Amino acid sequence: MEEIIYKIGERKRPVNSRYVRILYFLMYIPFVRRYVCALIKRYYKIPSSVTIYPGFNCSSSMIHVGENTGLGNLKIVAWAPVSIGERCSFSFNNIIITSTHDLNDFSTAIGRPVTIGNHVWITSNVTILPGVTIGDNTIIGAGSVVTHDIPSGVLAAGNPCKVIREIDFR
Repeated sequence: MEEIIYKIGERKRPVNSRYVRILYFLMYIPFVRRYVCALIKRYYKIPSSVTIYPGFNCSSSMIHVGENTGLGNLKIVAWAPVSIGERCSFSFNNIIITSTHDLNDFSTAIGRPVTIGNHVWITSNVTILPGVTIGDNTIIGAGSVVTHDIPSGVLAAGNPCKVIREIDFR
């Protein structure tokens, strides 16, 4: 897991252009939503099979999203790469955070990548913290705070998120 260090004055922190920020604003207008979502997908190089709902917001273009994924009301702070697998589903009010601060120097931010496997369901009000990997065929329960890696084929929930039981997807 490669960290990205952002010191003041050394490395520019990633942000979206004004164009993309305007697109996020326009996404809430019903009769242009379909066209705006298509433009957002093109900007981030997201496959056309991905569904984006109002409330989706990503802070930079450091994301990769697999086919047939649903991005609900999801906020991504992408100061490090975020990889989301195929056939994933995000319910509402979820946050993926890839950055934290150096405890010895608060002006320094540290980005750690987040990886989410294939066939993962992230339910409502889940917060995923920097450096986390979530395995394939996994469900993360509502209100969870994912602070460490979650293996494949499990139901995990809680604060901090922990494995509740194994599940068998067919």
